[in-house]
Amino acid sequence: MATTTRPAPAPALEETHWYERPYLAALVLAALLISLLLLTHPMGFLSTDVGGKLATLEAMERNGGVSPDLGYWAADVDPDGSLYPMFRTSRVGDTWVNVTTVPMLLLALPLYLLGGAVAAGLIPVAGTVAAALGARALARRLGADGTAAFWIVGAASPLTIYALDFWEHSLGVALMVWAVALALDASQPDGRARGAVVVGVLFGLAAAMRQEALVYGFVTGAALGTRLLVGGRLLGALARGGALLLGFAAAFAANSVLEDLVIGDSRRAGRSAGTASRVGGDLALRAEEAVMTLASPFARSQAVYLVLALVLLGGLVELGRRADLDGDSVRPIALVVGAIGALLVADIAASGMSFVPGLAATTPVAALALGRRWGTGDQRLVAAIAVGSLPLVWAVQYTGGAGPQWGGRYILLTGTLLTVLATVVLRSERERIVLRRVAFAGAAVTLIGVAWTVQRTHGFADAVQALADRDEPVLVFHDPHLAREGGVLVLDEQWFAATGEEERAEAADALATIGVDEIGFVQHDRGDEPIVLPGWEVVAEDRVPLVSGLSLLVSTQVPADT
Repeated sequence: MATTTRPAPAPALEETHWYERPYLAALVLAALLISLLLLTHPMGFLSTDVGGKLATLEAMERNGGVSPDLGYWAADVDPDGSLYPMFRTSRVGDTWVNVTTVPMLLLALPLYLLGGAVAAGLIPVAGTVAAALGARALARRLGADGTAAFWIVGAASPLTIYALDFWEHSLGVALMVWAVALALDASQPDGRARGAVVVGVLFGLAAAMRQEALVYGFVTGAALGTRLLVGGRLLGALARGGALLLGFAAAFAANSVLEDLVIGDSRRAGRSAGTASRVGGDLALRAEEAVMTLASPFARSQAVYLVLALVLLGGLVELGRRADLDGDSVRPIALVVGAIGALLVADIAASGMSFVPGLAATTPVAALALGRRWGTGDQRLVAAIAVGSLPLVWAVQYTGGAGPQWGGRYILLTGTLLTVLATVVLRSERERIVLRRVAFAGAAVTLIGVAWTVQRTHGFADAVQALADRDEPVLVFHDPHLAREGGVLVLDEQWFAATGEEERAEAADALATIGVDEIGFVQHDRGDEPIVLPGWEVVAEDRVPLVSGLSLLVSTQVPADT
C-alpha cells in the first residue's frame, strides 16, 4: 500500500437526474425507508435485542427521566434475577437494566416521547441514509461518481433491512464508513493529524454501539500506519496513528462516563473485555459460522448448505473476474449463481420465509469486488480494511446466532466497503451490465428481507399479545430470548424465564412463595411433550401461531397436589 497521489476526485457532474443529487436522493431514500418502516409492526422486531431497547425507552418515559430501570414484579422472591423474563437483564443496585447501548437510547428518547416506537424507528432510518451518503463520499474519493454506491447501499443491501428495526447496526456502519473515507484522506501525503483524530472519534462512537467497531478501528489504524510507513513517512505514521488512538480513546471514555451516569456502571467496557476474552474459542463453530455469515443464503449449518454458500461466493467472485469478457464467458457462471438463487426461492416456497444470513447472498455486488484487481493505493487501502478485518471479527463475534440474522450483521462494514469498490472498479460497458444485473438480484433479495421483516414483526407481535391476553396469572418461558420479544409488554406482565432444571425448580419455589396456583408454560412447539415444572402437572395445552408454520406450545399447569 505505497503512498501515491490519488486519482482526482470525481468531477462535479451535471446532476440532471434527481437520483444523482445527494440531498434530493437522501430525501427520497428516507421517504422510501419510512414507507417500508410503516409496513412493519411497531411492537414486533427482527431481533429480540430490540424488545429490550423499546422496553427501556418505555421505562424511561414512565420513570420521568433517563433512568432505564425496568423494575421486576418478583424482585422479593428472586433478588438475583435468575428468573427475569428478558434475556441479559441484570440488577444494578436497586434497578433492573437491559441496556447494550446508551447513546442510541438517548438519541431516540425524544422521538419516543413524541411518537412512540414508530418515531424512534426514524433513528435507524437516518443511520442507513447516512451510511449511503458515506458510501457515496467514499466512492467519489476513489474516482467514481458515487451514485451507484449510494443506491445499492441504501436501497438494496442489508442496511435497508436494518433501517426497519430499532437496532444500532445502521448507525454503527454510518459512523464507520465515514471514518474510512476520512482515513483515506488522512493517509494521503498532505493528510493531517486532526483528520485522524476525527477518524478515531467516529470509530469510538461506533464502538459505543457495535463491538465489531473495535476490530474495524484497529485494522483501519494499522492500514493507515502501514501505508504511511511504506511511503517513508515515519513521523506522519506516528502522529496520525497516535491522533487516531487519541480520538478513539476520548470517544470511548466519554461513553463510559455516560453509561456510568445513566446506568450506574460501564456496560460497553465490560462487553469489550468479553470480546477480547473470546478470541480463538470454539474454532470449528467459528469457522462454520464464518461461512454462514460470509456467504450462505440459508439459515442452516448442515454441510450441504455450507458447500452451497461457498459455491455461491466462488461464483460471484468469478463473475466479477470475468465481468469484462463476452457473454459466452460470463453465462456459465451466471447460471450457477442463478441456480443457487432458484434454490433459495424454492426453499422459501416450501418452508416459508426466514433469515438469509450471508453477506454474499444479500449483498452480491460486494462479492464481485473480490474478483477484480484493485488498481490504486486508495482502492487497496479500502480493500485491506474490508477483507483484513474479517478473520478478527469472526474470531471475536458472539457464537450461536449465525442463522437468525440478516446479511452478516457483524461484517456489514465489509459488505459496504466492497460494494463501494465494486461500483468503482467495474467501469466498462460490459462490467456495468454485470454490475447492474447483480445489483438487481441483490435488490430482489432485499425485497424478500423486507417481506420477512414485515411478516416476522406482525407474527411475533400478534403472538406475544395473545400470550399477554391469556388467563393464567403467570407465564413461565422456556426461552428468555422469546420472552424478550414481548418488549414493552414485559413491564406490565407477570412473567418468568426458566430454561434449565435448576431454574424451573427455582420458579416452582418462587410461585409457591407468591401463592400462584396456575401458570402457562411457554415453549417452542417442536413436537415434544410439554416441559413441566417440578411438582406441577399439565391440565391443558394450547398452541399460538408465530411465522412460517412455526408455533408456540403453551401448557396450563397447576400444582400436582391440587
